Amino acid sequence: MASWELLLFSMLFSLFAVSFADDCNLPLLHRAVLSATSSLRDRGPQSAKLDDGNAWTAANSDFDQYLIIDLGQVMNVTGVSTQGRPYSSEHVKEYGISYGSNGYDFADYKAPDGNIKMFKGNHNGDHAHKNVFEVPIIAQWIRINPTRWRDRISMRVELYGCDYVADNLYFNGSSLVRWDLMRDPIAALRESIRFRFRTNSADGVLMYSRGTQGDYIALQLKDNRMLLNIDLGSGIMTSLSVGSLLDDNVWHDVVISRNRREIVFSVDRVMIQGKVKGEFARLNLNRGFYIGGVPNKQVGLSVIQNFTGCLENLYLNSTNFIHGIKHQDDYSNTMLYDIVNTFHHCPDLPIIPVTFLTEKSHARLTGYEGVKSLNISLNFRTYENDGLLVFHKFTSDGFLKLFLERGKIKVEIATAGNPTAILDNYDEVFNDGMWHPVILTVQTNRLILNVDGRPMMTERLLSMTTGALYLVGGGVYGNKGFVGCMGQITIDGNYKLPTDWKEEEYCCDNEVMFDACHMIDRCNPNPCKHEGICLQTSKEFFCDCANTGYSGAVCHTSLNPLSCDAYKNVHSVGQRNNVIVDVDGSGPLKPFPVTCEFLADGRILTHLSHHNEETTMVDGFQEPGSFIQDIMYDADMDQIEALINRSTTCKQMLQYSCKRARLLNSPVNDGVFQPFSWWVSRYNQKMDYWGGSLPGSHKCECGIIGGCIDPTKWCNCDAGLETWVTDGGDITQKEFLPVRQLRFGDTGNPLDEKEGKYTLGPLTCEGDGLFANVVTFRVTDATINLPAFDMGHSGDIYFEFKTTVENAVIIHSKGPTDYIRVSIVGGDQLQFQYQAGAGPLGVSVETSYRLADDNWHSVLVERNRKEARMVVDGALKAEVREPPGPVRALHLTSDLVVGASVEYRDGYVGCIRALLLNGQLADLKSYATRGLYGVSSGCVGKCESSPCLNNGTCYERYDGYTCDCRWTAFKGPICADEIGVNMRPSSLVRYQFVGSYRSTISEKIRVGFTTTNPKGFLLGMFSAISGEYMIIMISNSGHLRVIFDFGYERQEVIFPKQNFGLGQYHDVRISREDSGSKLIIKVDNYEPYVTSFNIKASADAQFNNIQYMYIGKNESMTEGFIGCISRVEFDDIYPLKLLFQEDGPSYISTLGTPLNEDFCGVEPVTHPPEIIETRPPPEVDEDRLRQIYRRTDSAILGGVLAIIFLALVIMAVLIGRYLARHKGEYLTQEDKGADGAPDPDSAVVRAATGHQVQRRKEWFI
Repeated sequence: MASWELLLFSMLFSLFAVSFADDCNLPLLHRAVLSATSSLRDRGPQSAKLDDGNAWTAANSDFDQYLIIDLGQVMNVTGVSTQGRPYSSEHVKEYGISYGSNGYDFADYKAPDGNIKMFKGNHNGDHAHKNVFEVPIIAQWIRINPTRWRDRISMRVELYGCDYVADNLYFNGSSLVRWDLMRDPIAALRESIRFRFRTNSADGVLMYSRGTQGDYIALQLKDNRMLLNIDLGSGIMTSLSVGSLLDDNVWHDVVISRNRREIVFSVDRVMIQGKVKGEFARLNLNRGFYIGGVPNKQVGLSVIQNFTGCLENLYLNSTNFIHGIKHQDDYSNTMLYDIVNTFHHCPDLPIIPVTFLTEKSHARLTGYEGVKSLNISLNFRTYENDGLLVFHKFTSDGFLKLFLERGKIKVEIATAGNPTAILDNYDEVFNDGMWHPVILTVQTNRLILNVDGRPMMTERLLSMTTGALYLVGGGVYGNKGFVGCMGQITIDGNYKLPTDWKEEEYCCDNEVMFDACHMIDRCNPNPCKHEGICLQTSKEFFCDCANTGYSGAVCHTSLNPLSCDAYKNVHSVGQRNNVIVDVDGSGPLKPFPVTCEFLADGRILTHLSHHNEETTMVDGFQEPGSFIQDIMYDADMDQIEALINRSTTCKQMLQYSCKRARLLNSPVNDGVFQPFSWWVSRYNQKMDYWGGSLPGSHKCECGIIGGCIDPTKWCNCDAGLETWVTDGGDITQKEFLPVRQLRFGDTGNPLDEKEGKYTLGPLTCEGDGLFANVVTFRVTDATINLPAFDMGHSGDIYFEFKTTVENAVIIHSKGPTDYIRVSIVGGDQLQFQYQAGAGPLGVSVETSYRLADDNWHSVLVERNRKEARMVVDGALKAEVREPPGPVRALHLTSDLVVGASVEYRDGYVGCIRALLLNGQLADLKSYATRGLYGVSSGCVGKCESSPCLNNGTCYERYDGYTCDCRWTAFKGPICADEIGVNMRPSSLVRYQFVGSYRSTISEKIRVGFTTTNPKGFLLGMFSAISGEYMIIMISNSGHLRVIFDFGYERQEVIFPKQNFGLGQYHDVRISREDSGSKLIIKVDNYEPYVTSFNIKASADAQFNNIQYMYIGKNESMTEGFIGCISRVEFDDIYPLKLLFQEDGPSYISTLGTPLNEDFCGVEPVTHPPEIIETRPPPEVDEDRLRQIYRRTDSAILGGVLAIIFLALVIMAVLIGRYLARHKGEYLTQEDKGADGAPDPDSAVVRAATGHQVQRRKEWFI
């Protein structure tokens, strides 16, 4: 819970402690009448009382089911208990509450953020769960709306509270109450104010007082919103506004609570928290304290009207103010209050509004028929752009239509013999939710439209005769009906109460609501983030995000990169780019401009400018620090602090040039630092060192390195020389940056020669800790478990990932029924799935490229009150709208699991970085450094160690790897298995270059071999076209010979000092460089043997038109190589690999004795086996276990064990006695083997031993 919410709860609890006393916790349903929108037979609302043997069960399990409770009178309701259906699993898990005073119009009980508060229900059908209202409900009607349930909607309830005692004051617009504070002034560090009110006026002063020191408090209604202006004497007004549609003549609850400069302001439980501007914390009031109005205009008031309406139970701290006014004569002979035109009762005003709920709803009213003029007047309020207000068809040809179009009010009129005319006389719009009075008068040749007291007259040819019927609010085919509230509907001076309308005078049932203005202000509090402008209709709201720097349905998603590093990830960049960055993404900090510098070595610098970067002269300021320069940056301190904290390093250049003007007044004597100049840090600290130096040194840079002009001083300027000298350098301590203020002195007066000039560079930061916060998941069931993520009604998750896995859960969290899950599917699709009370919803983005490509990709998922959306790589977007009805908060109770599901299944392997939850960095790296199972710090895959040998290509899997050996002469899991052939004297391998013949000037050749016969042909390439060739062979002396002729002359190179016929395996690599003029032979681990050739400029060193490659011998030779040859490569050709592959190509073949694949005696290289990681067992809280065992009483435990032991002893004795009971002995002469014979004869036949007499015992057990 946020700190301000804790503060708020403690304030409210202290304010309403009286409501929770035992005398206001009485059951209320014993005299209540219960009804419901639907119910099953024998499970009606009469069974919905707590501990009843049955329960109310709704016939339909949907979100439109209500249990309605009529308490019979207005009560003070402090809590509610619920149960499910007994002896079953049917119960309600969550529900909302609304309340009202007339049974028609209900207000939702709201949470502090303005959303409908969801109360926790039950977990089974039998146990009761009680919820206590922080602010009691004052109402006669209570309505319970189940929003989450198990199996069916079934519940039993009880309300708790007490009778409500009301002390009222009525104000008529000229009334007020004055409390004289001259004798008893207020000087308070904290106070609380609470009351109820109702009014039908949009403006009015409710409360005002001020003091002689400039303090004041002003509470007022302005444009049907509650506005609080307060000043604690600093001369700076703090304004807080909350609530809307408060002029609906319905009771509203107001709470104001202040603790020093912290203030909480609530209307109908919708709360905002603020901080009073200035430095003072005490409210000093010593003049009149006014209630309901003021006698004249006062500072801090934004309206001039006094309040019209009722106040009820006004408490100032713990004192009932209205009760004191009513009974002031009983307490003292001295009159504390001056009372002007107030009444101690609240009259019911004869104002009955009507609400048209749908576009089809309308009224059919009558006026005078057959006359030449008409008059229509009404008040209306709406949020719709379009709607028909009044339509009247004349008896003569023509009609009159008063309507809204795009929020503007217009009149369309057609009369006999005259063209239809549309009158559009007002520029402003009237669909703002405010009451607007309209009077329309039509006479011969004249039409007058009066809106909000501003008449517009139109004169034109008009002649008509009125009809009898007036359609109000709609009822005309092809015209969109009016949705909103109307009041005081008068036709030709006749007014009929809407409650007296007959059935045929309106349409239709359940679409028209009487005696209530049922409108919802969906823009209060503003659901649009980041100062987006909220627009609305009767059904939904819209956010205008223009010029905010954010996008999405509620202006939540930032359009700007998180940093210069993030900008480079998605944009092509130059050396310097001016960029708008948003360091916390969707968080509360606004975007701000920086300059990104991209260096050639890959480093990225972020420069934050200020308004004083030019060199500035200082002259005429002699006293220390008398020259003051505040530094104004292009960002505020919160933004700068976030940038610095995210950066790896930051610095700011500070330089001062001087002539006879001293700087730090060094050296310091007796430890007393008395500088002439200094700079001020981020936290307003006076700093004791200069740029390039160290904190606490009292020195400049030259004093640190020992290079000052005057060795006895610690700064060049402190020498006081008559020539210009300079001290300066970079301030690199992040905790002190940026420089907030510069102070200079000792620059004499404008007439002497003492002067200085300073230069302060921009704040320069490097590195982004966001992208350095990287972890690797190397096991599929490895996870990082973050604390539960309160996504609520609105939240977002941003991260970047790099993987090769195609299907995995990346992030998962769940509650009793809700969940969120971010997954990669099929390697090219990302999914965000969630459930918030209703059924599961999801949004996915499928890309045209692979996401599992081992490259970094960014993901943003967001869920708000209107939609869920996903953005992949900053460009690919998809949305899904929330279903109609109240938006339910995501209730997540498990850890936020990163890397797998909460059950550790469908795990992810790969890297994740820059995880932001609602704009706040989740420090995954800190978890990885704790030695978590299967998680490493940084992005380190299995391929980092180059496990694939012989230039095999490693494909990363993070929990493993695969090697692609296609472009090597090897095979096997790590490309280490030899592919060789054991050559016979009569065998050869021929590779034919098909298609266009190959010509090379720089070859890369490799061949491995072993032999004991020191002679033979290893490998050769030939061209019959050009006659050019190259041969690698073993000479009769056992040396390696390379013979070639590329058209300019025959060359022969012998690798010396080694005999290759001793049966050892040798690896030979041959290449040409420098346009073919240099031959390099590398054998095993010997030094390369390099031979250069003088090739004439006219000669051609290119090996042209190669047609054949031979292994073992060529076709002209009678005897070939004897031994084993392997790993043969010629550039990108691997002939032995082609030879032995299944269904090999036709251009590779063997001649002579058939050949088989051989590994040439070279055992393949293997890596040490990896340590298999297993998930450790869950941690056991040993201390908690010990506490549990300590709770067991040792005496009781000993007694139980003694009883068990005694019972075992007794049982053993009884069993022994039964076994030892000897009943007698008897003789048997049955043959052995005759057991089970069906008759005596068979027994004799089956006998195996003959007749034997045996003595046997019989035991009784």
